This record gives sequence, C-alpha cells and structure tokens, in this order.
Amino acid sequence: MRISQAKAIVEACIDSQVKFSGGRDAQRPIPYLVGGAGLGKTTVVQQIAADREIDLKIVSLAQYDAGELAGWLVNDGDGMKRLRPDWMPVDGEGILFLDELPQAPVSNQNIAAQIVNERRIGEHRLPDGWAIVCAGNRMSDRAGTNNMPSHLKDRLLFVEVEADLEDVVAYFNSIGVSSLITGFLRFRPELLHKIDRDADANPSPRSYERADTIMTWPVDEVVMQEAIAGQLGRGTCAELFGFKRVKDSCPDIDQLIANPDSATIAEDPAVCYAISAALSSRANDKNIGNIIRYLKRLPHKEFAIFAIRDAMNRTPSIKKTDAFRAFLLSDGKELML
Repeated sequence: MRISQAKAIVEACIDSQVKFSGGRDAQRPIPYLVGGAGLGKTTVVQQIAADREIDLKIVSLAQYDAGELAGWLVNDGDGMKRLRPDWMPVDGEGILFLDELPQAPVSNQNIAAQIVNERRIGEHRLPDGWAIVCAGNRMSDRAGTNNMPSHLKDRLLFVEVEADLEDVVAYFNSIGVSSLITGFLRFRPELLHKIDRDADANPSPRSYERADTIMTWPVDEVVMQEAIAGQLGRGTCAELFGFKRVKDSCPDIDQLIANPDSATIAEDPAVCYAISAALSSRANDKNIGNIIRYLKRLPHKEFAIFAIRDAMNRTPSIKKTDAFRAFLLSDGKELML
C-alpha cells in the first residue's frame, strides 16, 4: 500500500493503543511496517511524532543483546530483580518504535513479543500515554532478517508498504528537495525504487534524498557523478545526469513566467517534464496565475496537473489565490486524484 495509507493505519493504531492502554490486547493493534529498504518507514513514524508533538523513542532491536533489551537481573537481598531497561520510558506521551524487528535475533524477538502484547518487560510497564509501532524488512529483501516466531506474528498488524510516486514527490516537495530530482522521478517513475540485491547501490526514496544533498557539494561534476553513482547506482546516475542536461538546456524559467502566452512550447516530453518541475519549484502567490497560463498551453494535460500539485505541496498558500481556484474548478477532478 501507499505510505500515506500506511500512515493513516499507524495513526489509528496509536489512538487505539492510548485509549485502551489498560484494556484487552485485542483493543490495542500493534502496526508493523514492512517493506523494502529506503521506503520511508522510519520517516513516517518520525512525522507522526512531530505532528502530534510527542516523544519518539527508537529502539533498534538488532543492536541490543537479550540481557540489555530485557533489563539486567541484579541481586536484591534473598532474590533477584530486573532493572528497568534504559530504553523504556518512565512517563509522558510518545511512540516506542521497535525498528529492525526481523533483523533481531530470535531471543530479542521473543522479548518484543511480550512488549507488544502486554506492554511490559517483567514488572516494568510502558506508561499509558505511549504507543508501540514496529518496522522491518521482508525476508526477500536479503536485509539480514531472521524468521519471525509465529506467536509474535500473531500479535502484529502487518502493514505492507510500497514506493508510491505521488507520496514520495509530495514529501520531497514539503522538505525542499530540488526540482531536478522530482522532475526526474516524474519522467522516470520506474526508477523510484528499483532494487538489485546484488548491487551495492540502488535507487530508493532515501537514496534520492541523499543524492539531492550530494548535489549541493562544492565539487566538480566528475566527482559529483562518482558520489551519486555510489548512492543511486551507475545506471540511475547516468539517467539522472542525462535528465540534468535536458533541464539545463531549458529556456529561461523567469522569462517564461513573465511571458506565459508567447513563450516557446517544447514538444520533447523530457523537456516538458523538466520545465514543469522547474515551474512548480518557482511558484508563489504572485506568479501562479502566469504559471498556470503557460502550463495549460503544454501539449499534454498531465504536465499541468503534476506541476500544480507539486507547487501546492511546496507552497500551500497558492491554494488561496484566484488563479488556483479557477484551475481547480476547470481541472479539479484530475488534480485531486
């Protein structure tokens, strides 16, 4: 499913866990985000915590040994007592994010089974204001996973996540990723998440975000291409820089915005994607009318739709303009898909 759909499920699970923190385990579904590497599973949980202004405690289960995860046993006079693990919250509200669940040894997975089902480790309970979310990779991803015990599987709500172009581009626009990356993904959506398990570097939403950072480095293009090849893989890197050459050959975007009715209209789809991405990154409350006038002249309606959608994600205030409202009335169905 799309990451936005997965986020909705996770939020509903969190609400239910907090509401029924002292109730039956059946009232507290525990979401388990499962999918390939670099899809944004951790980012989703981070966004939810930030939106709700609550704490987030990330526990990478594969990095603990069993005694450390469960809390050490120490002498207590005539008996033994279990110390409260250092990762377990004491009070407040937040999300306990159990990451790398299938990568953890089975001993740690068995400890996690008690956490997700009973909200406790020994006598130490999770505070009522805290919810549990889990994540991990599939066995087929070759991510060092172990078979998950059946009783743990039965205690989780499996949320299978896949890469979705619209969700990824919307997220990239919201954090200011360059129009080169978003335009390229619009042009070559099949390269959004393409994993070759025998390759060292592959394209994924996470690797594109890192590639965008690399492109800000003060290095020459040869060095930059080598760095990006090490992040995305050589094939995808070559495709991206081919698209970059197309984008660099596009007409002056400021002139195009200033003269939307007389500016040249490109026929090459690659050029149209590049221009549309550049326009979406420049859009604001004052120029959105001119941008829409130019976009509506393009040979295919899809360019206007994705450019306006991306502009809306980058600069939400354009939704209040008369030009946007007029476009919404004429093309609203396509825009809201």
